[in-house]
Amino acid sequence: MPLIKSVIIFSGGLDSTVLCYKAVADGFDVNAITILYGQRHIKEVKGARKTAKLLGFNHIVVDLNNINELLQGSALTDSTVEVPEVPETTEHFETLKSTVVPNRNAIFLSVAIGFSESIKANQIFFGAHHSDRGVYPDCRKEFVKAFETAERLAIDNPELSISAPFVEMDKSEIVTLGKKLGVPFENTWTCYVGGELHCGVCSACNERKRAFRDAGVKDPTVYEN
Repeated sequence: MPLIKSVIIFSGGLDSTVLCYKAVADGFDVNAITILYGQRHIKEVKGARKTAKLLGFNHIVVDLNNINELLQGSALTDSTVEVPEVPETTEHFETLKSTVVPNRNAIFLSVAIGFSESIKANQIFFGAHHSDRGVYPDCRKEFVKAFETAERLAIDNPELSISAPFVEMDKSEIVTLGKKLGVPFENTWTCYVGGELHCGVCSACNERKRAFRDAGVKDPTVYEN
């Protein structure tokens, strides 16, 4: 029986890497796309390529860097906006709003759906999770369902499925799943700063630390702080 074709939005971060391992384990034919959107660094891409090679799936890096001109004002795309440092034990949703890239997941999903139509794949996956819903509106299950409905109309394909399997899981649960799947976490990148090592003090690093600690899984990440 042929594998079911799928398209995965794959940043090379922890969540999307675990998602790729899960999709392969679940028997999907994975076609992953990594999107360059003018982010301040692309450290994740190296890890994404390594994962694709390890698992043997199709991986395409899509260059949308020029869209950066339209997405200013976020710490992830604008070098004039400081990456916030948030204590490991707190959420600080207001502070984290500076890391929102407007409509990012909708943009990524639109590209992924265009690709899926060209390869006749009805299944789209992306790694939004519950821990992000407080800050990022396009990581909420309400968004996933509404966008799926809109895109089924846009491409006239009622079979299209947009799935965020982690949308009701927190990051520690994703770490636990990744451990079970044998994910080499050292191949993933989380830090917003993009130095030689994970900085250890930005909000993304602290969320990563907290997730490993809460999951009771050894964190292989080397942090500067």
